[in-house]
Amino acid sequence: MTNTYAQNVIEKVKVDTGEIVETAGVGISKKDETSGKDYLVQPTYLVQTTQDIFYGISMLNISQEVSDKLMSPVKEEDIEIKPTGQIYLCHIRYRKMLNDAFGMGNWALRPLAGFVKTGDTVCREYALYVKGMYAASAIGEQEYVASNPMMTWSDACEATKSNAIMRCCKDLGIALELWDKKYVEKFIKEYCVQVWRKGKSKPQWRLKTAERFFDETGIVTGKPGNIQPEPAATVETKLHKQELSNAVDNTPLIVTIKDVTMITGLNKDTGKMWTKYHIKTDTGEDLPTFDKKIADEAKKAKEGAYGVILKLKTKGKYKNIIGIEKTNTGDEPPPEPNLEMDKELSELAGEYD
Repeated sequence: MTNTYAQNVIEKVKVDTGEIVETAGVGISKKDETSGKDYLVQPTYLVQTTQDIFYGISMLNISQEVSDKLMSPVKEEDIEIKPTGQIYLCHIRYRKMLNDAFGMGNWALRPLAGFVKTGDTVCREYALYVKGMYAASAIGEQEYVASNPMMTWSDACEATKSNAIMRCCKDLGIALELWDKKYVEKFIKEYCVQVWRKGKSKPQWRLKTAERFFDETGIVTGKPGNIQPEPAATVETKLHKQELSNAVDNTPLIVTIKDVTMITGLNKDTGKMWTKYHIKTDTGEDLPTFDKKIADEAKKAKEGAYGVILKLKTKGKYKNIIGIEKTNTGDEPPPEPNLEMDKELSELAGEYD
C-alpha cells in the first residue's frame, strides 16, 4: 500500500483496525497483496488503514535550511491575545510558515475521523502530511454557538481545522515559544494590558497597541491575578476622587497628543453625573481632565500634529490637566488660567470627602 490513494470514506473506518464498518454507494471488494486484508474499492478511491495513516512516520527528511525556517522566532507584531488572556498566532500565519518552509502543495491536512460535538464544542482529529509523509496529528476544536447569527456550522468546522493546524505545527517546532510559560508571561507584561468593560465582572485583555474596546471603561490597576472585580463606575469614581483630592501644584509638560477619549460616571452620593477625558501623550502617559475645552484643544493638537504645553496639578503619582497651550507658534497668546476649572475641581473634590 502507498499513500497515493485519495481518501473519501475515512469516516467509515475504525482507525485502530482499518475494519470497514459502513459503506455507501457502489463498490467492490479487493484484497491487498501485502497485508492480505480486504478493502472496499469505489470508482477511483481506496480506504486506507492505520498503517497508511502513519506512512513515513519519523522518516521525513528536513534540511537544516527548512528546519531554521520552521523554528525561527515568532515576530512579536504577529502575536495576538484573546480577551481571556491566551496569546496566539492567527491560523494564516501557520499556513504561510508551512508554505514558506515546504512550498505550496507540499503539505496537507487530512481528517482521521468525523466531526464530534460535545456540548458547544466541535472536535475533529487531523493528520499533517509533508511531501506525502506523516508529520503530526492533533485534535482541533472550536466552540459552536448556534444562537450566534454570525457563526454557521461550516464556520465552526473550518475553525476546527485551523485549530488542528496550529496544534500539529508544534511537532514541527513552529511557534513553540507561545507554549512557553516564561515567554508568555514576559510578552503579556510588556505588550498587553487588562481593561474593564461594561457588563463584564472580570477584566479583559488586549494589546497595548490595539484599539480600545467599544465598551471599554478603564485600565485595570494593580497586579494581574490579584484583582477584586468592581463595577466600572465604582473604579472610575475612586480614581476620580484620588486625582482630585491630590491635585495641589502646577507642573508644565511639553508633549504631543496621541489620543483623546471620554468616560462618564455617576456620583452615588450626590446623584450628579461626571465626565472625564483621558489625554494620551507621546511620553506614554494617560492624563485625565474634567474640562471639555481642554479636551477639545487636545483633539485639535492631535489632528494638527503640533506640540502643546500641559499644565498639571499634581501630588505624588496623581495628576490632572488644568491647562493647555500650543508650543509651535507665537501668533496666539497663551490662554488665561482656568480659574473656574480650579474652583470646580475643588468643589468636586469636596463632594467625595
